[in-house]
Amino acid sequence: MGNYYYKHNAWKKIVINTAFMLTGSLLILFWPNTWSYLLAKQWQIKPGTLLFKIWSDPPQPIYLDVYFFNWTNPHEFQNQSIKPKFNEVGPYRFQEYPQKVNVTYHDQNDTISYRKQSRFIFLPDESKGQLSDMITSINVVALSSANQARSWNIFKVKGVELSLSFFDQQIHLTKTASELLFEGYDDPIINVAKEIAKIMGITVPFDRFGYFYSRNESSLLTGDFNVDSGISTVGQLRKWNYQSTSDHFEGSCSNLEGASAGELFPPEITNKISTISVFSPEICRNLLIDFEKEINVDGITAKRFIGGDRTVDNGTKYPENKCFFSGDNVASGVLNVTACRLGAPVFMSFPHFYAADESYRNAIEGMAPNKEKHQFYMTFEPKTSLPIEIAGRFQLNVLIKPIRNINMYKNVPTKFLPVVWFEQHFKASQNVNRIIKLLLWIPIIGQIIGFLIALIGIYGIYKISSQKSQNEEISIIRDNNYNSIQMNISKVPEKRLLPEEASLIN
Repeated sequence: MGNYYYKHNAWKKIVINTAFMLTGSLLILFWPNTWSYLLAKQWQIKPGTLLFKIWSDPPQPIYLDVYFFNWTNPHEFQNQSIKPKFNEVGPYRFQEYPQKVNVTYHDQNDTISYRKQSRFIFLPDESKGQLSDMITSINVVALSSANQARSWNIFKVKGVELSLSFFDQQIHLTKTASELLFEGYDDPIINVAKEIAKIMGITVPFDRFGYFYSRNESSLLTGDFNVDSGISTVGQLRKWNYQSTSDHFEGSCSNLEGASAGELFPPEITNKISTISVFSPEICRNLLIDFEKEINVDGITAKRFIGGDRTVDNGTKYPENKCFFSGDNVASGVLNVTACRLGAPVFMSFPHFYAADESYRNAIEGMAPNKEKHQFYMTFEPKTSLPIEIAGRFQLNVLIKPIRNINMYKNVPTKFLPVVWFEQHFKASQNVNRIIKLLLWIPIIGQIIGFLIALIGIYGIYKISSQKSQNEEISIIRDNNYNSIQMNISKVPEKRLLPEEASLIN
């Protein structure tokens, strides 16, 4: 009976340990794929997912640093023997709180539409200057109106010249930092333009001028985005302002589809490619940034992609960029975004003309390009493609050149003049980086747990097998001892009774 219970108990232990061994083996083999599946369910921009919550209302602070170029000798501008001189002023730091508005998910093609909106809060303690600082800069409103009239007939041009003269417009102006940024300032030229536009049935989207006017707590100027929400192409642009191409460029340069909207990237995409395409609504086009190197960020092996001379080339160095050429034949290093900025002769570059042809710096004074301060970069964790460091750095420049029939610009030299540069920067906190590390380790942790569970099962079966062998040996020894005793008993000779003993028994 005892032997029966022993065997029954042993079989129960074998079944349990076999289950441990199989469970552990399954974890080792299938846990990484299972985790990828579970992560994929949350790695989509769909209402209710973790990624949607992070994407729609980012938990990490973003900062905007603004630097002005204060023009110190504007009255000497028409003296072509004297270079324009600029002093950098700033930074004026703002904390940005971005969010998505008018969000609509489209189930039929797995995309999501939205507009971007941000709230900016000035941080005086982290700034080098106050918003009341006076800045002398180029009169962009006057220059834009004169530039628009360049191709008009003589009667219209004279009308623009009379307006500039009547309102006492000059090549330069002096305003507070606040007016040049979000507050904006009144300009009679804008008021005249709005009235003329109204007659022509055209809507002018602003009533004041400032480089960031109508951007604080407004989605007016960001445009409508439509991006993929699924994991394999998450965050990739489908349409901007309901179009998959840009009206401002031709050929392949007009294509917007497939570029990142600049916030999310498909997992492992930064591990597979060496060039990333990022769409910028400020310049109405895609930008290419290239892999530079691997770096360590808080214990995470990350990949850094940078903006270099190819990013701001206009076809001078890289033939594939020739379709970005528009009008002015200029050296590499500045991007013509005039068509994107309502006709203002605006060109974008990296700060201090970093990575641009040296002719831009040589034409003026005050430029000091520095890779550490002025390079554009994005740093990603390559498995998840999550951005953990971003420094988006750009400079706004205007092209000023002679305009024959407008006296104010008739004798000016042809120059690119810097106006302002800004840096939008972000760095993941240590808590966020810990979560990223955990996401990377969970597949390995699962396999380690599976290995330990399988090892427990194997060890349990081994122990049962060893105990069974020992019991069998004991049983064999016991049987052998019993047989030996029986044999010894059988060998004992029978005692014969003497006649006297036998008679007594009888």
